Amino acid sequence: MVCLLLSTTFVNAQSWRINRYEGTFGLGTTNFFGDIGGTEDFNNAAGFKDIQLRFTRPSFAFGARYKLNGTMAVKLNLILAFTAANDDDARNEKRNFAFSSTIFESSFQFEYYIISEKTRISSALFNRRGMINNFSEINAYLFVGLGSVLFDPKPKENFKLYFEDNFSNLGLVFPVGFGLKYPIDSNWSFGFEFGRRFTTTDYIDGYDGHLKGYISEHKDIYYFGVVNAIYKIRANRKGLPMLRRRGFQR
Repeated sequence: MVCLLLSTTFVNAQSWRINRYEGTFGLGTTNFFGDIGGTEDFNNAAGFKDIQLRFTRPSFAFGARYKLNGTMAVKLNLILAFTAANDDDARNEKRNFAFSSTIFESSFQFEYYIISEKTRISSALFNRRGMINNFSEINAYLFVGLGSVLFDPKPKENFKLYFEDNFSNLGLVFPVGFGLKYPIDSNWSFGFEFGRRFTTTDYIDGYDGHLKGYISEHKDIYYFGVVNAIYKIRANRKGLPMLRRRGFQR
């Protein structure tokens, strides 16, 4: 008869000091909430009902993370994304506006880890021959940030008749969201981030709602959901990144 034992251990790890730097590479989705498209009424659950699969577009994310300590980090984001929407089945369907746009976001975000590497929880399953498996706890964090968004809207359908390219294509962006990280080995982790982007512009779709009595009361918002591959870059004794691992002893 095989005897199984489930053991949970709390490790006061300081791996963040060694792996203080991280590079991230991600693929994800983009969803837009502006003045074109949306739900049939204004009851859209704070914008989340405006996340529609048919208007979901891809995003490509690159980032660099620096860990301040075991529970806080800062991250640079460079994100290229695409978005689109039209008035089909929307509250302004008779207007028949549509658009597509390219978005480039550069931003910094501050991260606070509610489940961090500083106190990692791990569970191991044992039998008579030893350990069968080892499960590392997922790291979870919240983030807020500040950056800029550059965009290039293209009008479609009836919107071509009213489009006026007399606005700034640059605005500020305020990322808010959460993330998860799961360590695979000493070098790599998988990650997921979902963030809502508040902006200071009303022209990501090229339209601020002033035509035909359609008045916009809010600035444009968009969402990113990104799956990341995360590569850990070790630091030397001075805290500087080491791109070469040869001769390094942990």
